[in-house]
Amino acid sequence: MYRIFVLLICFVSIQVLTGQGLWETGAVKGIWVPPEKTIPGKDWKAQWIWLSAESPMMLSRKSFELGDQPQKAILKITATSQYKLYVNGQYIIKGPARSAPHHQSFDLLDITRLLEKGRNTIAVKVHYQAGKQSYNFEGRPGLLAQLNMSFESNEVILVTDESWKVKADPSWDSTAPVINRFQDLVNDKVDLRQEIKGWYNRFFDDLEWAPATLIYRNIGWPAHQKNNLAGATTLPWVNLIPRDLPYLTETDLVTTNLIKAEQIDAPNIDEMSPISVKNSIDPRLNTQVPFVLKAPKKGKAWVLMYDFGEIINGTPRLTIEGAKGTKVDVLTAPYQINGFFKHTVLHSNFRDQLTLSGEQDQWESTYFKPARYLTLVIHSEEPVKVVQVGSRKLEYPFERQGEIQSTEAPWVLHYFNATDKTIKACTTDAYTDNYRERRQYAQTGYYGAMGNHWIFGDTALQRRYLLQTAQEQEANGIMPAYAPLKSDDYMIILDSNLLWVRSLYQYYLFSGDRITTTRLLDSARKLMELLHSFTDRLGLINQPPYPYWLDHANLDRAGANFTLNAHYLGALEDFSQLLKWLEEKEANVYAERASLLKNSLREYFWNEKEGLFADALLEFGLSNKYSEHTNGMALALKIASVDQGKSIVEKLLANDPNLFIKRSTGMTIVTPALSYFLHQGIAYYGDVDASFDLLRKRFDHMLAPQHNGTLWEEWWLDGTGRSGKFDPRQTRSDAQTESAFIPALFAEFLLGIKPSKPGMVEMSLELPKTKITKITSTIPSPMGGVSVKWNCTLSKNKSLQLDIPKGMEIKLDVESFKIPQGKSLRINGKKIPMASFYTIPSGKWKVIF
Repeated sequence: MYRIFVLLICFVSIQVLTGQGLWETGAVKGIWVPPEKTIPGKDWKAQWIWLSAESPMMLSRKSFELGDQPQKAILKITATSQYKLYVNGQYIIKGPARSAPHHQSFDLLDITRLLEKGRNTIAVKVHYQAGKQSYNFEGRPGLLAQLNMSFESNEVILVTDESWKVKADPSWDSTAPVINRFQDLVNDKVDLRQEIKGWYNRFFDDLEWAPATLIYRNIGWPAHQKNNLAGATTLPWVNLIPRDLPYLTETDLVTTNLIKAEQIDAPNIDEMSPISVKNSIDPRLNTQVPFVLKAPKKGKAWVLMYDFGEIINGTPRLTIEGAKGTKVDVLTAPYQINGFFKHTVLHSNFRDQLTLSGEQDQWESTYFKPARYLTLVIHSEEPVKVVQVGSRKLEYPFERQGEIQSTEAPWVLHYFNATDKTIKACTTDAYTDNYRERRQYAQTGYYGAMGNHWIFGDTALQRRYLLQTAQEQEANGIMPAYAPLKSDDYMIILDSNLLWVRSLYQYYLFSGDRITTTRLLDSARKLMELLHSFTDRLGLINQPPYPYWLDHANLDRAGANFTLNAHYLGALEDFSQLLKWLEEKEANVYAERASLLKNSLREYFWNEKEGLFADALLEFGLSNKYSEHTNGMALALKIASVDQGKSIVEKLLANDPNLFIKRSTGMTIVTPALSYFLHQGIAYYGDVDASFDLLRKRFDHMLAPQHNGTLWEEWWLDGTGRSGKFDPRQTRSDAQTESAFIPALFAEFLLGIKPSKPGMVEMSLELPKTKITKITSTIPSPMGGVSVKWNCTLSKNKSLQLDIPKGMEIKLDVESFKIPQGKSLRINGKKIPMASFYTIPSGKWKVIF
């Protein structure tokens, strides 16, 4: 399957460069494999190569002569850890997509139109992130590439082998520090005086470069036999998987939005004081690009701050000319805190360090930074010429297909757009926390998909993290909290495991992908049986051997925790339904376990005096801790009886003074990550509008004009409070997919719609119980967009307009309309039978009631 992506962007004070336009014009095409397609991965002739010397940064080249242009040329390429590809001097792409080496992802690129008769050159720069890439294997650096060319009369294959020329990049400092302790990605530390200029060009002289070193199996006995080829599958790369994810869009941005240019006391960069983001430009400075900074006063350094106007996940770029040996620090930050810029946020240090060559230097960071603000600190005793500042923006190719809005409630569209921005800020080749950890957590994907399904209709991201997490599953059934693994820490979080199961259900419901779902069923069974082994006679997970997350909230984790068991209940119910859809016999086993668990939660955790469910059931009675987490889950999973629900909702909607940590009653406030269940639960028990009023009361401040218009990790940016007290020492993210659930609430409670059969072939629809009388929507589906428009502004002749794509039907909940005796619903002018449900097929329909 071929995908060509075109991106047009307009920013104030930002210029979009098309560069070579190779992807836009179709000169390069990226091939990726959806679940229903297969591409053989067994025809590899290439061998893994690297340097003979120890270095984390390799430059590599292969030049070859062609008697004619090929009819077809497909390049397969992958590396550990990141490659940057050039063909005939033209930059093409960075890759590969994240993967563990035991399922190493490779890219497939159609480069037919880039090859010419005569001399051609493929050049690849590879950086190796030291460390473990999987719990099974130690990491190894390497490049693997194979070019298959078809001519009129023959086939030619060019592969990585000893004929490739390689050289350690002399400009790269091997002490380049990691961005933070959570990841192996590094900041740049480069000496541009040592840069090999034009090394990737077609006619560059690589005569003195060394031949590549082949990578053989280096562990196990007997040792690798010397006369045996190194091979494309050697440890740790035991399985090569064609890319199963769309290619990221790369856009070159240049900014001229300089908001600060002044001299400051030459700082110790990592200890420098935060810098105000208020405009402050030396009036003597002409900032028309390019511009020259005069030599600063003695003991001073120039500070230039640029504002992209929004979060950019991209590789900062700089064209600059200064005296040989001039030091430049490139600092970035995704947001301002209380009006100030600081590059050491979120446990991270976003600092690239450059030494200029004395000529005009062009530099681009190796790894992307999440940046709204980019600051240059220039240490020079001579003038410096700033030619161009920008970033190569990386984006997952989301296509906006959904919309939910109401003219009488503009906030609905505001939150829909905020979710759109949040998901984009958190996504490259996976749903991650791009600011800090950049790990593909199962719970991150669960919540991220909630927004994605209603805005973009993309399912490839969810499919990929389901597969990659299962690929790291241990023999007893437990799965890691995130995958692929980084470092020696096989992190286990029980609620992440439970949300993986719920994600599998969610994925099948929205995608209808039976192939992948069936493939993952055994992994899910193994996990569910392990979880069952942790339960007691009441069906409760009680004192489990593994830790659980619950967003690090200050909940009672002794004995049987209610919130964890509510997640388990959701997993049991979802897995039982999944098995029914797949016509598996044991569906009733999980349904019975779910029934026992629900009854136990309802009966044994309720405190009649408090009118709430307690956080935990201890060995000698109930916990004395109460939380919105617990009681929101009791509502969302429909554990609470009607009377219990009424008591809980009354307390949840009470206007208690709080600091987003605890209510005055002592009840722990829910974090953004678990707010979905709170608001869903309040709506289920009859208070839809009150639920959204509470949501807005808590989230509205995130959308204030001085911020990025995204949904945050916690209620604050300048500290954390989820552990039970506010700690200002830790900054938090302003974009987190755990907060991307709001469109799912809009669909269910403002539109009254949700999918009821896999692949969205059937959607259930009921009359929403909201004061919003007029709302319109377009909903993505595998069959195309679904249009749902409610107009209940009139006392009579209220209407519902539907446009249903071919292959879908809508199951209308007739009883929800509460039609009086003797009256009826009319669809396209005809009365319908007053049964409980009425099925509406594809087409355009108008319901009058």
